[in-house]
Order: sequence, then structure tokens, then C-alpha cells
Amino acid sequence: MKKVITSFGSAFINENEPLYSEITDIGKYIAEAGYTICSGGYSGSMEAISKGAKSAGGKTIGVTVKGWQTVPNDYIDEIVEMPNLMERIVELIGIADAYIIFKGGTGTLVEISVALELINKRSMPEKKMIFYTDFWKDMIEILKQDSPKLKDMINRNVIFIREAGELKNILKQIPS
Repeated sequence: MKKVITSFGSAFINENEPLYSEITDIGKYIAEAGYTICSGGYSGSMEAISKGAKSAGGKTIGVTVKGWQTVPNDYIDEIVEMPNLMERIVELIGIADAYIIFKGGTGTLVEISVALELINKRSMPEKKMIFYTDFWKDMIEILKQDSPKLKDMINRNVIFIREAGELKNILKQIPS
């Protein structure tokens, strides 16, 4: 089965922002490395990463919510429609072999927290969480203060990168 990287990030990143094109580049790198991109399927970071993956001939999956009025972006190959937001989050987390995380708001915070909690409670295997820029760094540092166990798990799995090109070497480290 093809490896999947799920992206988490804001739906409110405009295609005129430099971050949008950076995320598009990241989607391209991920697809070129042979991974499928999974996202929430809508706008902003989800559209940018899917656009990049498609530009490199990659496959994209959008996990959406049944009944939402928002239309999936044009770069999604396969739509997985979930009945509600919580099941969408669980699907986005469960389908992935690793995560790429961009700046975001409360939705992204929930996705990060649920993924970390499932790993911490050993409800799923450990998975790499690659954060693009230091946007979430302070939050991660605060979480490390909870316990030595959580700190060790975060240290094993959380990676911060500042440039899209750094991703190329990290993708080689993701276990098959």
C-alpha cells in the first residue's frame, strides 16, 4: 500500500501569500518521494499541498464532512466523506504514516492534540510529526513539561523544519 502523509493547517491561507507557494512546494516534494497526500480537502493549506502533489503527478485524498456546504478543492483525487467533524479528525489521523503541520487555528490544534494523545496512550503506533516553521513550537515545549514520558515521546516524533527542502531527507526516515 502506498504511504500516506496527512497535512494539518489553516483553511485561511490565501494563494497570494508566500506560505501558500511554500506549502505547494512541500506537496510536490512529498509526491516526488512517492507518498500520497491526505488533507481535509478544502481550501488554504489543504488546497496548496494538494496542488503541489498533483503538479508532481501524485495522488491526493480529501477527508471531508457530509453535509458541510464547503466544496472540496480541485486537486483532490479521492474524497472520503465522514459523517461528522470528530470522525473526520480520527480518519485524517488514522490514515497517515506521518504528518506535516502548518500554521493554523483551533482545528489544527485539535488535530495535533488528538494525534499526540493517541500516540501517548499507545492507541496507535508512533508517527513522525513534521512542523513547518516554529509556529507551534511554544505549544510543543509546554507539553514537554507535563511528564518525562510525554517529553520523550515528543522528542522521538516531533521535528521542526524551516525550509521546504529539509523535508526531502526527513521523508527517507519514515518507517515503511
